[in-house]
Amino acid sequence: MTAWQLLKSGKHKELLKRIYKFTVTSSGKKNSIEYSNWREQWVELNEENRKELVEQVKVLSSRPSFALILDTAGWDAVSLFSTIDSVTKQLYPDWVLHITNRNLSDADLAKKIRILDDSRIKISEISASKSTDWILELSPDTQLHEAALFAAAVSINKNPEVSVLYSDHDHVDPHGNFCDPYMKPDWNPDLFAATNYLTPFIAFKRERWSNDKNDQPDQHLFLVEVAKTLSRNEIFHIPNVLATVRINGDGAHLQPTCKRVIHDLPDPAPTVSILVPTRDQGHMLERCLKSIFEKTDYLSFEIILVDHETTEVKALNVINEFKGRENFKVVNFSGSFNFSAIMNHAAKVAEGQILISLNNDTEIIDSEWLTELVSQVSRPEVGVAGALLLFGDGTIQHAGVHPGEGGLMGHGHKHLPGEAPGYFNRLKAVHEVAAVTGACLAVEKSTWFDLGGLDEENLAVAYNDIDLCFKARKKGLSVIFTPFARVVHHESVSRGVDDDLAVNTRLRKELETMQDRWGEVIKSDPAYSPNLSFDGGSFKLAENPTTLNF
Repeated sequence: MTAWQLLKSGKHKELLKRIYKFTVTSSGKKNSIEYSNWREQWVELNEENRKELVEQVKVLSSRPSFALILDTAGWDAVSLFSTIDSVTKQLYPDWVLHITNRNLSDADLAKKIRILDDSRIKISEISASKSTDWILELSPDTQLHEAALFAAAVSINKNPEVSVLYSDHDHVDPHGNFCDPYMKPDWNPDLFAATNYLTPFIAFKRERWSNDKNDQPDQHLFLVEVAKTLSRNEIFHIPNVLATVRINGDGAHLQPTCKRVIHDLPDPAPTVSILVPTRDQGHMLERCLKSIFEKTDYLSFEIILVDHETTEVKALNVINEFKGRENFKVVNFSGSFNFSAIMNHAAKVAEGQILISLNNDTEIIDSEWLTELVSQVSRPEVGVAGALLLFGDGTIQHAGVHPGEGGLMGHGHKHLPGEAPGYFNRLKAVHEVAAVTGACLAVEKSTWFDLGGLDEENLAVAYNDIDLCFKARKKGLSVIFTPFARVVHHESVSRGVDDDLAVNTRLRKELETMQDRWGEVIKSDPAYSPNLSFDGGSFKLAENPTTLNF
């Protein structure tokens, strides 16, 4: 049974066991699915598949043509032969391969090309001929899947507005073993600004390529500029392994080049209101507040402490100690615990243009945490921004929220070491995610109220932060995770495990609310791939991926 079914059936203990099992299996352990087996089932073609594809080519409503450019400079003949062979084996016939005449002194290469005797192979620079619809730059370390151009043609037919398309890819080691598939998300502009995850199979509409490419030979920088002029619908992801990159086995391919893109703060820098809900737990509260004042280098902020009926002497003393500060305000909240109501109450009295939702069981360890969050959420296209949260032992607690089975949401890369690069260097890049946790969340105050704040009536305790993120995405705003704001989250100090019937009844209702309100949106993740397991963000292969059906 799924977690959703377990909740509906009332099997609460079984649900808790399932959640625990999910937490353990999401801790970065080796994928139980062997890629060689997965590839055989989901990537490789048999003779029947080939015959079917050839017949499908004949009935395509449109037959786009492809010009492939192979730069031979600095590559050995063996690599070039392999790449050329992969082109000649394409099941889709409407292509021309331009081999640039820079390093063709190798007699074996020239002989190989002559033996192929294919008029579609030309030793020449590509011209700006209008007879070619699409351009694809091909590196000699890359082999194309035999259905690569067919998949591109089908995608173009189904999405005529597309100007750029790309696919997933895998690798082959020196022993000929296929390994390390890179299953990519759909268009994620922040992730791409940091790393060229579209490579190695990228096709450009000829107009996009020929107009600007000569001015910018670096493909990543060229694409970054092109993307600024395109809508999301014009950049298409084919969720299939359509290319294979040869590797030397040193593991460098697992950490592609990744850069930090810094966004300037508005001028003047906006005032920030840090909203901290609390009840008792004086030692924990003291650590949180001291760390904010001692570690934060952003000057223009206030703290709104929402006191939910604190009676503990230590906590009261801590609150009284900080009350004397000019930028520290205490507001009271009474009644049953309702996180949404508490935070909405705090937002109403906040004077800052930026709101930070911050749990009282957090600890600031990075002086730039607030500067980074403000710089991200102040961007007009961003609705919500979240930080990298670490457990007390330095391992990852939160690096973006991903959908799971039955409406349960999971934290990606959970329990990996805090300095881990993540899935293909994902934790080195700011990127768009499905949601971020309210334990440390930034949002402009105007956006907060425009979205209606947190749902006090239906999502009093759980999923209110996810709901807020979904509302932002529905408005066309991005939800951003940044690894450059790091905060320790001493989770489960203030609130224990939901293990009694009353709490689980509440959780069940909140899950039902999310399911009814968001439906298929829950399964939509701008940071994930349909080829990966739908389990809350383990980045492991899916047993039954929803890949493109040729």
